[in-house]
Amino acid sequence: MKLLLIEDDKEVSTYIAKGMKESGHVVDCADNGKEGLFLATTEKYDAMIVDRMLPELDGLTIIKTLRGSGNNTPAIILS
Repeated sequence: MKLLLIEDDKEVSTYIAKGMKESGHVVDCADNGKEGLFLATTEKYDAMIVDRMLPELDGLTIIKTLRGSGNNTPAIILS
């Protein structure tokens, strides 16, 4: 699976990405909302893991924006 991880806490992001990669997944990471939204709209992902509170653009706004544009990629929200 190709996953998008949007998480601003470097330690948490590294831990999650490492575990997903060890399980055989491809993981792209973004550390702020604007970068995450950009990646989500320019690449194809099987699922997203999105932090709720992010700099520049919060996780719920990212998901709402994607849904409004017809992007129905499954999302897991970190809180």
